Amino acid sequence: MAGIRYKTGRKTLSLLLMGLAGLLFLVAARRPEADDRQTGGIVGRITYATVPPDESFEPTDAVVYLTGEGLDDAPGVVQAEPRVSLLNQIDYTFVPRVLPVVAGAEVRFHNGDSELHNIHTFDGGRRVNRMFNRSQLPGSTFTRTFQEPDSILVRCDLHSQMIAHILVLPNVFHTMPGDDGSYSVVGVPPGRYEITAWHELFGRVSVTVDVASGEITAVDLTFSDPLE
Repeated sequence: MAGIRYKTGRKTLSLLLMGLAGLLFLVAARRPEADDRQTGGIVGRITYATVPPDESFEPTDAVVYLTGEGLDDAPGVVQAEPRVSLLNQIDYTFVPRVLPVVAGAEVRFHNGDSELHNIHTFDGGRRVNRMFNRSQLPGSTFTRTFQEPDSILVRCDLHSQMIAHILVLPNVFHTMPGDDGSYSVVGVPPGRYEITAWHELFGRVSVTVDVASGEITAVDLTFSDPLE
């Protein structure tokens, strides 16, 4: 995952930026054969103008990701995206509730409970990936691969409280915010991109961002009203 979670305060912000600048230098130094340009980074904070009454609301369940030309083939030097991601079932809950993965990576579904569950996926009719509905015995594991970027809802038909979201993304340049809403994405090739924040209760908010060689760009993103 091309992101680092961290907690910041005003007294530590300058140290954080210095640390990220040093990290960007290491990114460029470790893979000179990939590109002659230094990479850049983006830092910011995710905020919510409205707190929804939904008891499932978790501010940290947002996903921040970049899209744009050249990112899909970028090496992602510092953070190598795992080729297998796990969606577990523990105490009648999907863990994690939100799972960002890169298109083409395997998702491993594991039933960690002592009861039968089922995995039923929904894509809102887009049909860019193959959806499925299958039962899963206690202790069992199976894998699926989602080849195209998508937003997939996962439910257990046997236990209605079990809900998860798999966000299939086109590249490794994504992250999730920390407890204070802060996020960072580093190792980004210089260029102009769209940065998007997604949350299951708010949808998406996007802005254009310019990433410069060897520099950190600050971008805060705010969700307005929850989806109806």
